[in-house]
Amino acid sequence: MTGEHDHDVEYHLREALRHLGEAQENGELRKTNDVAIDQVSNTIASVLNEHNQDGS
Repeated sequence: MTGEHDHDVEYHLREALRHLGEAQENGELRKTNDVAIDQVSNTIASVLNEHNQDGS
């Protein structure tokens, strides 16, 4: 079940990154939120990176 859970977490993190990127590209976010969105995106990317390294 851990493998399935890990896959679900990775899937949802990747989807979150995709949605954040689309919202930024489409101008759906206020400019004042850009820094916060960048920080969240970087954190998610870091978590995914660590997750992938742990799984190798």
